[in-house]
Amino acid sequence: MGLRKNVTEALELPKEIMLNLPLISLVGREEVTIENYKGILEYGEETVRIGTAAGVLRLTGKGLCLKQLSAECMVVTGKVEKLDFLT
Repeated sequence: MGLRKNVTEALELPKEIMLNLPLISLVGREEVTIENYKGILEYGEETVRIGTAAGVLRLTGKGLCLKQLSAECMVVTGKVEKLDFLT
């Protein structure tokens, strides 16, 4: 992946597309949009774990709800308290 990363950076191409990395957008603490995900590993009102090319992304909070789901992106709403990557 080193050559691909170097070319992406040299040409200033979007990394999330060229390297298949997740693009994560937050709207306050109430909504998270994740693009380029691989799958949902765990889904509950307090924890959502999502597989990505960068590792497992974990959202924790209260009242988490899957608002939108498509092959390209997902939107999780609720009170987001923490977002982290698991190793």
